[in-house]
Amino acid sequence: MTILYRYAKYKELDLSETVDLSDYSDMGNISNWALDAMKWAVEAGIIQGRTPTTIVPQGTSTRAEIAMIFKRYIEDFLGKVD
Repeated sequence: MTILYRYAKYKELDLSETVDLSDYSDMGNISNWALDAMKWAVEAGIIQGRTPTTIVPQGTSTRAEIAMIFKRYIEDFLGKVD
Protein backbone atom coordinates (compact mmCIF):
# COMPACT_ATOMS: atom_id res chain seq x y z
CA MET A 1 0.00 0.00 0.00
CA THR A 2 2.81 2.39 0.71
CA ILE A 3 4.08 2.12 -2.87
CA LEU A 4 0.65 2.98 -4.29
CA TYR A 5 0.16 5.69 -1.66
CA ARG A 6 3.53 7.29 -2.39
CA TYR A 7 2.91 7.15 -6.14
CA ALA A 8 -0.46 8.86 -5.70
CA LYS A 9 1.21 11.46 -3.49
CA TYR A 10 3.91 11.98 -6.14
CA LYS A 11 1.15 12.53 -8.72
CA GLU A 12 -0.39 15.06 -6.31
CA LEU A 13 -3.67 13.17 -6.03
CA ASP A 14 -6.06 13.83 -3.15
CA LEU A 15 -5.14 11.52 -0.28
CA SER A 16 -7.01 13.43 2.40
CA GLU A 17 -9.81 10.92 2.93
CA THR A 18 -8.87 8.28 5.49
CA VAL A 19 -10.70 5.91 7.79
CA ASP A 20 -10.34 4.87 11.43
CA LEU A 21 -9.01 1.32 11.46
CA SER A 22 -9.91 0.58 15.08
CA ASP A 23 -12.63 -1.86 13.97
CA TYR A 24 -9.83 -4.23 12.95
CA SER A 25 -8.58 -6.20 15.94
CA ASP A 26 -5.09 -6.47 14.41
CA MET A 27 -4.68 -2.76 13.64
CA GLY A 28 -1.81 -2.68 16.14
CA ASN A 29 0.21 -4.87 13.77
CA ILE A 30 0.34 -2.13 11.12
CA SER A 31 3.80 -0.56 11.07
CA ASN A 32 3.83 3.15 11.91
CA TRP A 33 5.41 3.99 8.56
CA ALA A 34 2.52 2.26 6.73
CA LEU A 35 -0.39 3.50 8.84
CA ASP A 36 -1.34 6.53 6.72
CA ALA A 37 -1.22 4.43 3.56
CA MET A 38 -3.41 1.74 5.09
CA LYS A 39 -5.97 4.27 6.37
CA TRP A 40 -6.14 5.82 2.93
CA ALA A 41 -6.31 2.50 1.05
CA VAL A 42 -9.17 1.15 3.16
CA GLU A 43 -11.13 4.42 2.81
CA ALA A 44 -10.51 4.50 -0.96
CA GLY A 45 -11.78 0.91 -1.23
CA ILE A 46 -8.50 -0.35 -2.61
CA ILE A 47 -8.12 -2.92 0.14
CA GLN A 48 -10.55 -4.64 2.45
CA GLY A 49 -10.05 -6.74 5.52
CA ARG A 50 -9.57 -10.47 5.26
CA THR A 51 -12.53 -10.74 7.60
CA PRO A 52 -14.85 -8.06 8.97
CA THR A 53 -12.56 -7.71 12.01
CA THR A 54 -9.05 -8.43 10.68
CA ILE A 55 -6.90 -6.78 8.05
CA VAL A 56 -3.80 -9.02 8.48
CA PRO A 57 -1.21 -6.30 7.78
CA GLN A 58 1.76 -8.61 8.32
CA GLY A 59 0.28 -11.46 6.25
CA THR A 60 1.20 -12.67 2.80
CA SER A 61 -1.05 -11.68 -0.07
CA THR A 62 -2.04 -14.08 -2.81
CA ARG A 63 -1.59 -13.30 -6.48
CA ALA A 64 -5.36 -12.86 -6.79
CA GLU A 65 -5.45 -10.38 -3.89
CA ILE A 66 -2.65 -8.30 -5.43
CA ALA A 67 -4.43 -8.35 -8.80
CA MET A 68 -7.61 -7.03 -7.15
CA ILE A 69 -5.65 -4.30 -5.35
CA PHE A 70 -4.17 -3.08 -8.64
CA LYS A 71 -7.55 -3.37 -10.39
CA ARG A 72 -9.27 -1.27 -7.73
CA TYR A 73 -6.42 1.24 -7.65
CA ILE A 74 -6.47 1.75 -11.40
CA GLU A 75 -10.22 1.61 -12.02
CA ASP A 76 -11.70 3.02 -8.83
CA PHE A 77 -9.09 5.44 -7.52
CA LEU A 78 -7.23 6.62 -10.62
CA GLY A 79 -10.52 6.57 -12.51
CA LYS A 80 -11.80 9.35 -10.24
CA VAL A 81 -9.00 11.66 -11.30
CA ASP A 82 -9.99 14.22 -13.92
